[in-house]
Amino acid sequence: MIPGLDFVAIDFELANPKHASICQIGLVKVRDGVLGKTHTHFVMPPPGHQNFGDRQIAVHHITRRMIDGADGWDLMLPRLQSFAGDLPLVAHNVTAERSMIRQTTEAAGLELPDFTYYCTQRAAQLHIPDQGPFRLNMLVDRLGLPPLQHHDAGEDAAAAAHLAVRLSELTGISDVHHLFPVMKPSPAAKKPWKKVS
Repeated sequence: MIPGLDFVAIDFELANPKHASICQIGLVKVRDGVLGKTHTHFVMPPPGHQNFGDRQIAVHHITRRMIDGADGWDLMLPRLQSFAGDLPLVAHNVTAERSMIRQTTEAAGLELPDFTYYCTQRAAQLHIPDQGPFRLNMLVDRLGLPPLQHHDAGEDAAAAAHLAVRLSELTGISDVHHLFPVMKPSPAAKKPWKKVS
């Protein structure tokens, strides 16, 4: 237990190269450094972004048929907001996840939430600079974290959560806002996306 280490780890998989095509979401809530249940859900991407690329299928093995009947981003985004509450979102290479949230939200015609984002990759580069390369699967192996089934959103979110906890243990920093380098705001995130009526 690490009092004060509270956050939600996230990861997404995409249907195609476009960041507006989120097709799977992984979430893990961490309270006082203790990981909760891993939540993994398929997502139907917004209209115009529902085609699946062969390269993406080869990586994550998710197909269009597998997400038939899945909720769209218009339902999943409010659930993400409710699940996270006022906790920051943490991911490995979080600039990608932030871009995916922004672009999928824009494509769905929704208002962009004001999330706080932190990056385990940048934190690892700061706190354990001798442990590079800083790819998630490599850090998992080198730091002795639980084995990772890479490119499953739930697995990757859990791995990012474990990595954040390990970085806290190694540094003695328990405040999540001090553990991670400050993220620069995304200029595009300042645009007030509103729901299309």
